[in-house]
Amino acid sequence: MHNPYIEVDLTPGEKKLVMEFAPWFIMDPVTQMDLKNPRKKWIRFKAGAIYEVIGELSYHCNRCRSVYKQDMLDALASHFESYEKRK
Repeated sequence: MHNPYIEVDLTPGEKKLVMEFAPWFIMDPVTQMDLKNPRKKWIRFKAGAIYEVIGELSYHCNRCRSVYKQDMLDALASHFESYEKRK
């Protein structure tokens, strides 16, 4: 049976960044539930959602005025890219 989800290992801070900068690409109820659960570490994303989240994080990273936040967004986008390549 084909699993439609890719599990991404995220810290609480990374989950917060995803919810802050790319919430409109998290339409799947399973992913929303995983992101809102503070005890959940492995978040299930559909492959298409990962692609969209990477794009949105990159968009905000390129327009960010804070070097710290820019580095955080860039690292998170790269983290998602490593999972996208595994699909």
